[in-house]
Amino acid sequence: MKTLKLIFEFFIKNKIPAIIIFVTFTVVLFMTNYNMSLCRYITYTREMFVNTETKNSLYCMPNFDMERLMTEAKTSDPFGEELDKIENEAKKYKAYTPFKRAENFVSLFNGSQIENFLFTQDMVDEYRINLSAGSWNDLAEESEYLNCIVSGRRFDYLNVGDITEIEIIDDYSKTTNVKVKVVGKLANPDIIPQFNGSGTNIQANKIYRKLDGMIFMKSDKLSKIMNDANVTQITQNNFMTAYKEGSSENDRKEYREFLEKKLYVRDYNQILEETNNQIDKNIRTKLPTPIFLLIIVGLSLISLSVLFVNKKIREHSIYYLCGCDRRKSYFIISCAIVLMGLLGGLLNILFIVNYDFLTSNGIINMSDGLIYDGQTVLFTLLYALAVSAVSVIISIMVFRKSSPIEIYRKYES
Repeated sequence: MKTLKLIFEFFIKNKIPAIIIFVTFTVVLFMTNYNMSLCRYITYTREMFVNTETKNSLYCMPNFDMERLMTEAKTSDPFGEELDKIENEAKKYKAYTPFKRAENFVSLFNGSQIENFLFTQDMVDEYRINLSAGSWNDLAEESEYLNCIVSGRRFDYLNVGDITEIEIIDDYSKTTNVKVKVVGKLANPDIIPQFNGSGTNIQANKIYRKLDGMIFMKSDKLSKIMNDANVTQITQNNFMTAYKEGSSENDRKEYREFLEKKLYVRDYNQILEETNNQIDKNIRTKLPTPIFLLIIVGLSLISLSVLFVNKKIREHSIYYLCGCDRRKSYFIISCAIVLMGLLGGLLNILFIVNYDFLTSNGIINMSDGLIYDGQTVLFTLLYALAVSAVSVIISIMVFRKSSPIEIYRKYES
């Protein structure tokens, strides 16, 4: 207890500088992790794009009158209806390949709203995103329940083979309970193609997004359940298509000209170039400042540690004369300095490991374009330990320069 009291006295007599350095250290480390996570996210989605798409791929976005479309729609899925018309026309072109669309519906799971996506067999074959458990093949297997792949921290307690329940909601807020069987769990960082990004500059992170929900196979069985519940799957207005393998340059030109009459089109090379440009821009603009501040705050912690030791050095010389050995003094100083660095690091780690839980439950609302994982935890821990270790070593070196008796005589003279 006496040792603990001495450790806390180290802060009490230096509380204002200690609080300032602790808050600054924590905030700067948070900023660095945030910006690094943004850069890692777009880099990760670029790798997904390169691995899942081909050089023939085309990303298409609507170029039609949205207001007219919504007014004249004959179904509750106007985008799906319009894309059906465009695809029927596109089939006459020799370079045509089927449109890959993202369809989704909203449901409740344990009282919270989740988003669910429907994959066709073609999408399952092409987008075999890593699973932490289960298999994509099981998604199409016959079952008395609806098979699903879950994505997000809220489903951590579920195992492959478990039966759970969702509530699907119609336009009048009436709910229908549907039993589903878990056949797989998406691996961190839970990213799938959602095709919900639009604009003149399209990067991979606008095509692939994090999912907090479930993935189902599009099937007659699911359609029947949705129809009986009076619920419509909504089609995203963007989609992916591609030039048919082996088609001639002239056929490809005709197909693209047709698409560009009705849609904004970006090809594989354009998306990859825009993604690489965004990554370069992020590295130039988002990383230098927090890394610079991280270096400054690290040096500040080291400097303040030495200053605190110098202020406490007389007291420790008295402790020595009263029977406290140097090893005990080193331990007290080390614990006090390590606490300043490690507390900020541990607060950041606590946020990182609970980030998905906090966002999926709506407790915080931050960008979904972040990757917080084991690498982020490791970086945070190593940085906090490294700065604390250097602070302790330098402070003890300062403390060891003179013997306790010399220090006491110096201050008493």
